[in-house]
Amino acid sequence: SGFVMSIYAQYGYSIARTSREQSVSAGHQVSLSALQPGDLIFYRHGSTVGHVAMYIGGGRIVHAATTTQGIITSNMNYNSPYCARRIVG
Repeated sequence: SGFVMSIYAQYGYSIARTSREQSVSAGHQVSLSALQPGDLIFYRHGSTVGHVAMYIGGGRIVHAATTTQGIITSNMNYNSPYCARRIVG
């Protein structure tokens, strides 16, 4: 969540710090079938949102995986996406 927050901050957009807050207050909701590069995809851990990634196109995301792995790219379906939000546009 801090990773995507910092990316958007570099371009003048202010979004909440946590993935849970971002999933309800950042930009506007979009369908997972209508994703565009730059959209945020949220993943649940249990019953709450616990992770966010940025869609980069072609079914791929960039995200802060673990402290060991760092920032990586993955298939967006590495886990079941919960919802998506668009910040720009």
